[in-house]
Amino acid sequence: MSTSPWQTITLRDGATLRARIAGSGTPLLLLGNLVSWEFWHHQIPFFAQHYRVIAPAYRGRPRPGCSALDALAADVPDLLARLGESRALLMGHSIGAMVLARLLEQQPQVARAVVLANGFLWLRLVPPALHRVARRVQPHLTPLLWTIYPRLPWVARQLLAFGLLWGTQLIFLRHEPACAKREMFFAYTNTGDGSMIMRLSAALEYAHPPDLSGARVPVLLVSGAHDTWMQPWERNRLAQRLPCGTQVVVAGRGHMTPMVAPDVFNTTVLAFFRRVESGML
Repeated sequence: MSTSPWQTITLRDGATLRARIAGSGTPLLLLGNLVSWEFWHHQIPFFAQHYRVIAPAYRGRPRPGCSALDALAADVPDLLARLGESRALLMGHSIGAMVLARLLEQQPQVARAVVLANGFLWLRLVPPALHRVARRVQPHLTPLLWTIYPRLPWVARQLLAFGLLWGTQLIFLRHEPACAKREMFFAYTNTGDGSMIMRLSAALEYAHPPDLSGARVPVLLVSGAHDTWMQPWERNRLAQRLPCGTQVVVAGRGHMTPMVAPDVFNTTVLAFFRRVESGML
């Protein structure tokens, strides 16, 4: 197994990404949540025994002419091409799953198979009574992020992120052990401003459920039974609309399933990939 701590890749528009690369064989690209590749520290060594694992950080600047969500999705085939790959196994968590869902809408041919872990159909930042209004307003908040976020004091950014993204959705208040809360928080604080804004903007732009009816590749949905970002009826609806989709719900877990239940998650995903490679899916 070959391992390179970091590799810097220059994309077509001149943006540079750093990626953690380990292992060899069929490429497996991992897209993380707010803290990029560090979230996958339970997965990288495990899957590097079987695949060429590519765990990139996200870009830190807009792609000209693209929304943030489209830019992050377009980076996937661009990054793979720079590494000499045209297709890959793809796995994303939370915002990473949303980015891969957009990629499946636009360029499904890039994927051999896809794992969407703890994704969500659209971002909820307000009480249910305001959801309809929020769906219309959220996509227009991106310019404000670029204007305001970099100017906020560091402490204000942490409080804002916790209040809007973590506390509101109860991700870090229920069903996750204290060690996972601390791990995510301190990894988040080291994330660059531009990269953070790109991901927050992508999440805000994702105001409607994805249309994955054209995704003819195998898709596995993995979620925690107590994940408040994806209600059971939403999980079922998304799975039913996937031409080649299936789902696994991990009992007793919330939004951070790959981190807090790595053994169950890793073996489940590996079994899925093995079925794909054997032609059973």
